[in-house]
Amino acid sequence: MSIKQIVLIGQPNSGKSTLFNVLSDIKVPTSNFSGTTVKLKESQVNIYGNIFNLVDLPGLYSLNPTDEVEKYTYEFLFKEEIDLLINVVDASLLARSLEMTVELAELGLPMIVALNMIDEAEKHGLKINPQELEEILGVPVIPTIALYGKGGKALVDSIYDVSQGRIAIPVSFPYTKHVEYEIDKLEQSLKPLVTNLKGTSRFYSIKSIENYSIVPQSIIKEIKTQRNIIESKLVDNHHKDVFETIHYERHHQAMKIAEKISTFVPRKERPFSEKLDDWLLHPYIGYVFLAGFFILYFALIFIIGSLIGDLVDSPIQAMAGLFAPLKVTRPFLWHSINGAFMGFSGIFGIVLPYFLPLVFLTTIFEDLGYLSRVAFLIDGLMHKIGLHGKSVVPIILGFGCSVPALYATKLLDSKRDRIVTGVIIPFIPCSARISVIFALAAAFTGPLWAVIIFSYLIIIITVSGRIMTLFLKKPTGFVMEIPSLKIPSLKNSFRKTWFRIKGFMRDASVFLIGGSIVLGWVEYFHVSSYINTLFAPVLKIALGLPKELGSTLLFGFLRKELILVMMNQAMHIPALSQLPLTISQVVVFIIFVSLYFPCLTTFVVLWKELGFKITMLSSATSIIVATISAFLFKLILSI
Repeated sequence: MSIKQIVLIGQPNSGKSTLFNVLSDIKVPTSNFSGTTVKLKESQVNIYGNIFNLVDLPGLYSLNPTDEVEKYTYEFLFKEEIDLLINVVDASLLARSLEMTVELAELGLPMIVALNMIDEAEKHGLKINPQELEEILGVPVIPTIALYGKGGKALVDSIYDVSQGRIAIPVSFPYTKHVEYEIDKLEQSLKPLVTNLKGTSRFYSIKSIENYSIVPQSIIKEIKTQRNIIESKLVDNHHKDVFETIHYERHHQAMKIAEKISTFVPRKERPFSEKLDDWLLHPYIGYVFLAGFFILYFALIFIIGSLIGDLVDSPIQAMAGLFAPLKVTRPFLWHSINGAFMGFSGIFGIVLPYFLPLVFLTTIFEDLGYLSRVAFLIDGLMHKIGLHGKSVVPIILGFGCSVPALYATKLLDSKRDRIVTGVIIPFIPCSARISVIFALAAAFTGPLWAVIIFSYLIIIITVSGRIMTLFLKKPTGFVMEIPSLKIPSLKNSFRKTWFRIKGFMRDASVFLIGGSIVLGWVEYFHVSSYINTLFAPVLKIALGLPKELGSTLLFGFLRKELILVMMNQAMHIPALSQLPLTISQVVVFIIFVSLYFPCLTTFVVLWKELGFKITMLSSATSIIVATISAFLFKLILSI
């Protein structure tokens, strides 16, 4: 017996991924930020003894895909077996969200409507009658507040009822009489042509008129003449193209439904969140809040990371003496164990103390909704350097990790924007490089230098983007959705933090511990001297750094966090604070490792997404910029 498949579908930022977390055992990262779900998430769920495959599809505004993400969702709908759709509707944006519901109803698949964020709707003075909506649509309608897990039990019960035979085929709503007449005529011609396709003949009739490019061309060939005549009639009657005419019809239906099932309760005053947005999105004051946000963000990471680092430093140092006698009696074994220990101490003593507050604070600001406001404010600056405003999304993701940031370039409509954004993403300080910066700054330079270094990296990103875009055509504008501010759920934030930390530990521990063991062997067999000699012209001669740090750069290509671990081992010291470097040398080293060559995973993904030539261009650019930048800092600091 095959496993039935349930699909979550809805507009971006409707809460699909949060609802997926409620229903499934897999906790995927979610956020109050449009475009978070950029690839398929799925999990098997057990509902009263029945196993279902639950799929969370990327959000889309309509079944007329305009970018790669929406195209992915559209193709999944028509190529995969689907037993039930769960249409996640943002109740706080009811009329707009119901446009997708009306369109899905035309598809004719079994459906349940999850009326999500019902609490947000009530805050805005909107009272919704779910029972009336259920009668209108002819399918179950379940009010939910996915962020707090409310409505999950009722939704599970409804899924079970439908799986046991309850009818859940939605009602298809008639359009204006003369438009409906043309749809009906075309539908009669289409019925024998779509018998083997998913979806109703009415759906294909409407799509053939509205957007024939997404309908199988074998069908369009059979009805092309009739379809063109209908288009001509509708254009003559409405004085607008057929796409806009059909969209207006759905919008009209959605408005009628929203007005029928909801009432506005007069509010005595505007909600505090709306008043706060007047300041956060102000064309001048908003940037003051933006600067304050980044100062607070990095200051908290620095302070909390330093405190955690101090707490774990003594126990880790005490553990180092347990295997010290082996250094004389069993040198190879000691180098192996010491290498593994260096990797262990690097994870828990250097990387995690800063990575943990970084991830937690990021989830808090994501759920709060402020990151969307950051994107909105930075959008104007992005256009000044010649980038598409939509590049804000992958660039912000780049502060977490370059890999999802590169995948997010699929959101960009033009190849030109994907290339420019893809080349500058490796310059963005990801969480791994932020950990390196904070760890070294905490040990040597203090927070002021961390701020200076981050400011310089932003300048590099700006200048690099501007230089590249000077040779390319100008970007077009885009519309950005700003979701409502929400009070973050600490439970959800802790859960997301745990998920991301667990993923980091799973992926990074092999590289960190394994790489440290290999470096121990490199030291035992005296191979490191050859590696150091290779990097000596850049490190020792040009930058004035010890050539022993050369081997750390090689392992930093595997993962940037490895640099912190390997520095201790390469320089034969037990703690990072004991590095025999001046403050000037530390600053120069930070600048170089923050800009040079992306990590291995980033390199592979960049190659996969943008091709070999762009990858080589990006890598060569990063090495050149890193060397020149570090050399300039060396000259300035020497003065």
